[in-house]
Amino acid sequence: MFPFFSHLPSHVATALFAGNGAVVKVSEWASSSAKWIEDVLREIIGKRGYNPDLVQIITGYGETGAALVQSGVEKVLFIGSPGVGKLVMKGASSTLTPVILELGGKDAFVVCDDADLDHAIDIAIRGAFINCGQNCISAERFLVQDGIYDEFLKKILIKLKKTRQGASCKGLRCDFGAMTMPSQAKHVEKLIADATSKGARVLYGGKRKGTEGKHPTYFEPTVLADVDLKMEIATEETFGPVMTVIRWKSEDELEKLCNSTPYGLGSSIFSKDYSKAERISKRIVTGMANINDFAIVPLIQSLPFGGVRASGFGAFNGKEGLRGFSYRKAITTDRLGIRAAAPDWLQYPVSSSAKNIVQQAMFMVYGRSVGEAVMGCINMVRLVLKAPSKKDDQAAAGKATSQEDTKA
Repeated sequence: MFPFFSHLPSHVATALFAGNGAVVKVSEWASSSAKWIEDVLREIIGKRGYNPDLVQIITGYGETGAALVQSGVEKVLFIGSPGVGKLVMKGASSTLTPVILELGGKDAFVVCDDADLDHAIDIAIRGAFINCGQNCISAERFLVQDGIYDEFLKKILIKLKKTRQGASCKGLRCDFGAMTMPSQAKHVEKLIADATSKGARVLYGGKRKGTEGKHPTYFEPTVLADVDLKMEIATEETFGPVMTVIRWKSEDELEKLCNSTPYGLGSSIFSKDYSKAERISKRIVTGMANINDFAIVPLIQSLPFGGVRASGFGAFNGKEGLRGFSYRKAITTDRLGIRAAAPDWLQYPVSSSAKNIVQQAMFMVYGRSVGEAVMGCINMVRLVLKAPSKKDDQAAAGKATSQEDTKA
């Protein structure tokens, strides 16, 4: 259901509602579901009386995506890693095609010592392990205040020991499934190894289930405690089922920890003191924040979804998303059908008094003091009243030209 949700309401629908067609290049790892998603979308569009060909879903590797970016499309929305995002932006620059980039995150999940701890723990498990952590807005860094740090870890472990990992399609009741790519599972292993070598503790999980070639992507939900900024996992996107737990004491320390990563997508803050939670949310550099909840923004289609810094720029959903898939155009017209002409002294050929009138108008508008502005206004009015008529001004200009010709 996750691939269907991510394509239909958030991206394709935004493009369609803004009056466009959409060509979607899916990851090569999602090719098996692409045809089904395309059929569903086309059926919906056709039943609403529109051409089903407004939506095209294509598969392929990087070369396919590169060709699409440079094919003459009007706008590119890319969701992926910062590295590939830079390549997309570079490719789009050759045709000056505008882009929206959503490049992942390292979202902070802040738990204050006055939070409803049981509530925070239930949401923390979902935030860390939903889709096995393979979600751009997964909660990756759990910053727990010193006074409740040990209790938080204790309650998390009690909950996790009651969960099951496996394939629900086989009829089992499962809480967690598998990761998508074996290479990503290796990346998670590397980050955990680096952290433990520098003092972090694995309290739960920490490894794949089975040997290489047998369930290579079933990675155990992992709790990693006592993480600090010396460890790669504290700032680098994990994109896997790891709850990285960091201790903090003061809000100043918290701000430093939260903003230590180059990413800036989303965040969650848990506290019964809503004014404090809002204050903390404003100190964290992200495009989105949730107070006493997780990942609510993308569920509210009227809100813009997007990040800052290495998480990209631009947004989809909300008014901003619709405008992002549209061209802005400014149009003026006569409101009452009255076509106002410029004053005589400003019509071509311009009056001999036009220069002085405009000069005084500049003093009136941009004068460095009230007195200078007032004098500019008075002088401008005086010059306008004294300005010769168009006929007299042209006659005087013609006479001056004749005299010059005679002298020559």
